[in-house]
Amino acid sequence: MDYSFTDEQMMLRDTIARFMETEATREVIEEIEKANEFPHALVDKLSELGFMGINVPEEYGGQAGTVIDEMILFEQIAKRLPVLAWAAGNVILYGNNIINTNGNQEQKEKFLPLLVEGKLKFCFALTEANVGSDAAQLQTKAELKDGRYVINGAKMFITGAGIADYVVTNARTGGPGMDGITAFLVPGSAAGYSASPINNLGHKGSNTCAVTYQDVEAGPEDILGGPEQINQGWRQMMRLLNSERLVLSSCAIGIAQAALDYALAYAKERVQFGRPIGRFQAIQNKLVNMATEVEAARRLAYYAGWMEVNHMPCVKETSMAKLYSAEVAKRCAMDCVQILWGYGYAMEYDAQRFLRDSLVYSIGGGTSEIQMNIIAKQMGL
Repeated sequence: MDYSFTDEQMMLRDTIARFMETEATREVIEEIEKANEFPHALVDKLSELGFMGINVPEEYGGQAGTVIDEMILFEQIAKRLPVLAWAAGNVILYGNNIINTNGNQEQKEKFLPLLVEGKLKFCFALTEANVGSDAAQLQTKAELKDGRYVINGAKMFITGAGIADYVVTNARTGGPGMDGITAFLVPGSAAGYSASPINNLGHKGSNTCAVTYQDVEAGPEDILGGPEQINQGWRQMMRLLNSERLVLSSCAIGIAQAALDYALAYAKERVQFGRPIGRFQAIQNKLVNMATEVEAARRLAYYAGWMEVNHMPCVKETSMAKLYSAEVAKRCAMDCVQILWGYGYAMEYDAQRFLRDSLVYSIGGGTSEIQMNIIAKQMGL
């Protein structure tokens, strides 16, 4: 079995790594953290270099890449600046993937070229204050009145909701449960739509917001996939879960790798009792465990990606990858803090940022507990 990278994929990895080293300097990262502002300039540069079209068909100006290409891109971005991975994800996952997978021809022609060119930003609005893991119970409603849908309700923890040109809004148009949900493409400028930023612990600059809809109007043409896709929102979401889990896995792996690299470099330089602390077995054991877990997470995730690309059933494997990668990122970040001693607790060092940024991966995109439930179901339990 061979699921190694192609020459083109290795070139992609090296290119985005160089881009991040050059553009996401320590000064840039610190400014984004301090200002807590969306990284517009870096997103624009990614678009200029064609990275935003990585998974868009060539006929719309993209590169026609696979989810493996997406994972390579996101791992390298998150290794340096995780919030930029989330910002890019709003285009690549919640713009490109959603429109290319579920949009009708008119929507593909309208949105995909502009997404590739960096002229549009999307975000995905599903979670609500009382609707997280049990997403099928969402309460935001879209009622048909005089040929138009009127949306009322609220969403919570929606990344990029304050800067998005379009918000993929999941609302109830039918009965209770998953069969009554429809996805609407709501302009961020729509009357009655508002977004208020939330100050998160990590991923500073993500523009994560609480969103309200007050008599927001949408036409049948604004339904994702067109009018015939009324009440099909849940099924549309299910088509995207594997790729979402894989991309989030690669982001978590990027953070874990960054924590490992940072701790390893420190262990080679920090001297105690007359020698570098990396010469002590206790520190060595932590670093070896970190390295082993990062490698195991990477192999699991990219194997699951290989299965997805080859159209093999892989719900269990993508959930395993998401679960394991998220937990590895937290453990590696915590060990990095411990290895750095008091410096790991200081805001001037990156260890604390790795820890803060790692925590969300066991929450967003399906909690670790939900991934366990999915895996158990796939095991016949």
